[in-house]
Amino acid sequence: MRQFLSYLLVISTFILVHSCQKEVSLEIEHTPSQGSLQNDANGNCLPKKLNGAFIAGVALVPDSNTLQVTVNVTKTGSYSISSDTINGYYFKSTGIFSTTGVVQVTLKGNGNPLTNGVNNFTISYGSSSCIFPVSVLPAGSGPSIFTLAGSPGNCTGAVVNGVYVTGVALSFNNTVTITVNVTKIGSYNITTSFQGMTFSGSGVFSTTGAQTVTLNGSGTPVTAGVNTIPITAGSTSCSFQVNVTSPAAGTISCGSAVLSGLYVVNTTLTPGDSVILQVNVTTAGAYNISTNTVNGFGFSGSGQFATTGTQNVTLTGTGTPNSIGNATFTVTFGGSNCNFPVNVKDIDYFPRTVNSNWSYETNNNASDSLQLHVIPNTFSLSGNTYNIFMVTNGPVTDTFGYYRRNANDYYIYKDISYFGFDNPVWGEYIFLKDTPAGTTWTSNSFSGTVQGNPVTVRIRFTINTPRDVSTSITSSTGTRNYYNTIVVKEELEGYDGTNWSSLTSSVGYILDYYARNVGMILKEFYNGSGTMSGMLTLRRSVVY
Repeated sequence: MRQFLSYLLVISTFILVHSCQKEVSLEIEHTPSQGSLQNDANGNCLPKKLNGAFIAGVALVPDSNTLQVTVNVTKTGSYSISSDTINGYYFKSTGIFSTTGVVQVTLKGNGNPLTNGVNNFTISYGSSSCIFPVSVLPAGSGPSIFTLAGSPGNCTGAVVNGVYVTGVALSFNNTVTITVNVTKIGSYNITTSFQGMTFSGSGVFSTTGAQTVTLNGSGTPVTAGVNTIPITAGSTSCSFQVNVTSPAAGTISCGSAVLSGLYVVNTTLTPGDSVILQVNVTTAGAYNISTNTVNGFGFSGSGQFATTGTQNVTLTGTGTPNSIGNATFTVTFGGSNCNFPVNVKDIDYFPRTVNSNWSYETNNNASDSLQLHVIPNTFSLSGNTYNIFMVTNGPVTDTFGYYRRNANDYYIYKDISYFGFDNPVWGEYIFLKDTPAGTTWTSNSFSGTVQGNPVTVRIRFTINTPRDVSTSITSSTGTRNYYNTIVVKEELEGYDGTNWSSLTSSVGYILDYYARNVGMILKEFYNGSGTMSGMLTLRRSVVY
């Protein structure tokens, strides 16, 4: 009996443990993952990989006709990534993300391409998307005919990308681009392996002539030094060189970390979002340093340490922050690690944080400038609290205006006597909205006298371009590109006692450019004929 009870106890424990494991597994399986597809500034999936031949009238083979996209996973769980259906076919993948971070996902093709040409698919995952072009060959097309440029010697113009370190598996950053001369359009499949590394690529050539092909690396290098890798295609062959190094060693410190860029919720990081850390290299060689993924983004960098000693290393940020607040990152190099914080801010096109300041120059004249800055004091009126902006123009500092924000509306309270009124006329109005292009609104009316004559005016505002356009501005400090900009048009309207009418043809209009988490970067003044008559250009800003 005692043995029987012991047996029952073991069986019960087994069932309990495995039931719990199954419950956890099912919980992950039925909980949707979170993350975003990675893309470039133009919305193209990046990095990406296409496999197989796509020929009009030929049904796709799901295991052969695939495309690969990159996802930054911020929360584990189930996923479904798919394309739209174009020209009779589509791509889809479902599964479970069991870890966070940057991963590659393969989508299988289904359907039958109807006609030849280039199909631009939109790949969707959650609220993110990216564009993936696929070329379809004409019906009846078979394998292409091509030769390798440089055969039988070195592959002409070969470009090797990525860092190659013994014992470190290759990633999507490890590629080589070669040149081929196509004499017959069709499908291609190029593969070569050497010293633990494999480079391969497949697809279609839709035109003849000289073209480039990108081969994606896989495997793990086993031999340090210059590796001469041969490629054979048909009756031609050539070779390219890959320099494989031994890994660097040393320690890393975050005490003097220098963070650059803007970190804004739901905004994909750009190359300017980076951190500089200090390392003490004890063994020169290749490095691949990265942080953990926190709040949807992380930092990484790779390269070569040519010498030992203390030096700086730059890690570039990737991903999309998904919540506001401080995120603490852990970075590891050798046997050491350290932490540094990153503050993710809310989307704000006109920051009003204390001590933030902006310097502008007039009409591209470096010696004619003014500065705006936010002071700690606030101003209250009718239950609203405003941040106070001061302006310094030469030796004179004065109040510039009182600003507040409510949701997507930005307000200013100020004296608008600059319209030409004889006496001060104070009022509040919305000067900026975070809304789509074409949105228009007007201020309240403002009444006073101009040279003794009664005048009533108001301002009409219009979101002039699609929100988050890219704007490049040039000042005495150089040219800078702002990726997320809203452009607002200001026009004056007059009231004759019965009707409102536009005064644009007589007094002109103003275009204001506001960059996300920077503020106003440019103000352009136009006369009644539409010719620019002046401008204020941002040359420096510090936003806290």
